[in-house]
Amino acid sequence: MDESWGPAFKEAGLDFSTFGNFDEALKGRADCYLLDIRDMERGKNFAQLREKTAAPIFTLVRDSVGKRELQELRKRGAFELVSEKTPAEELAVRVASILKGDDQDQAREFRGARRVWFQQDIHFTVFDKTHQAWSTTLSETGVFLHTTLSFPLYSVVKLKFNLLGESSPFVCEGVIVRQEVESKIRGIGVMFQNLSGEQIRSLEAFLEICR
Repeated sequence: MDESWGPAFKEAGLDFSTFGNFDEALKGRADCYLLDIRDMERGKNFAQLREKTAAPIFTLVRDSVGKRELQELRKRGAFELVSEKTPAEELAVRVASILKGDDQDQAREFRGARRVWFQQDIHFTVFDKTHQAWSTTLSETGVFLHTTLSFPLYSVVKLKFNLLGESSPFVCEGVIVRQEVESKIRGIGVMFQNLSGEQIRSLEAFLEICR
């Protein structure tokens, strides 16, 4: 693992340890696991780990992972798919939210809106100026961006990001419909606008894999 993982998790109030295999990890009785399967061979025995623990399991995959590989991982029981490019501090926010129970009310909201946790680098343009933020959730109707930036509601946004399993970037427009300035995860909620039929199918296929 990158040397930044330990400090980032510690900053979030979490202990972080690395293990060489499943048996060592299970002996540690962790509250949460991050399984590095960028080498897909490591994912062959994933089901064994799932059978032996009820703890959340995050699966770290290559950013270039193919759709068929993602589908196979889900069949084996993969829990949370995490791109290898996700900053440690962004994942730490998500893990801390699960373990501290802060996301229980949010989870009900996500299920109602058919949302999934989605951490990707988003480039977005507002008022002809381009910014960057990491997302936290995704649905058929929109995306939430983790950022301290603030914009007027209903501002038009141009978005560009990647969906795991897709070779081309997802480019679309949206409008800002939500601004979180006091919650633990600050940011803006963007509702997609004028998606094409192909874009809708791509979103639905990706969300089906993640659920």
